[in-house]
Amino acid sequence: MKKISTLLLWVLSLFTLQAQEKPFTQWAAGINGGLYGAGIQGATNLSPHFKLRAGFDYFALNRQDVATFEAEMEDYDQTVEAEITKASVTFPNCKVMIDYYPMRNGIFSLTAGFYTGTNRAEADGMIPGYEELTQEMGEKPTLEYEDIVFEPYDDGSFDALLKMGNSLKPYLGIGLGRSIPKNRVGVRFELGLVYQGKYKLESDNLNEAGRDWVNRMADELELPVSQETLNWWPMLNLSVSYRIR
Repeated sequence: MKKISTLLLWVLSLFTLQAQEKPFTQWAAGINGGLYGAGIQGATNLSPHFKLRAGFDYFALNRQDVATFEAEMEDYDQTVEAEITKASVTFPNCKVMIDYYPMRNGIFSLTAGFYTGTNRAEADGMIPGYEELTQEMGEKPTLEYEDIVFEPYDDGSFDALLKMGNSLKPYLGIGLGRSIPKNRVGVRFELGLVYQGKYKLESDNLNEAGRDWVNRMADELELPVSQETLNWWPMLNLSVSYRIR
């Protein structure tokens, strides 16, 4: 009987030791790519079921001589040609995520965390001959494109900044694969939703109605989903990690 009790205590002690896991004893680093661009990230353990990840993602796109369009002169039956001379899109985001694995050695996880960074789109434009037109009319004409009213600078240039949501963006997702590989190298796929928030169009050339153009456009399209639903962005991410220890 004594031997059986000793054996049971030994098995229980072994199970207890295996169930325990000191935090910050496992580490991994890797690269990833997704809808917020390419990035780097690191991961460590918090407990047998929780892993902590942090990293930085970046995406940028720049174009020159983007497009031309015709704008109407407000209060005058005349149009002028406007040019979008430069446009850029930039997504710089840091991220902090916690992955919860319901099964200790499983590959399925639930993820919660946040991205932080200002996603933006910028555009510069020019109206050729605007200075001469101003001299002919004796005043600076105000222009209208669709329902956007804007007044260029004296030399005919104009610019706009579209802030694509908030700087702090909560995230929820699910994943397949380990944040910290069991072997030396591992792959993980993640699908989730980021709460972007509302878009904000800023420009010294636009009136108040023009700065609210993005939100008004969403309402006018009569989409089958609410404006609040459009504030959420889908997120796809694929990462490759290397286990350091």
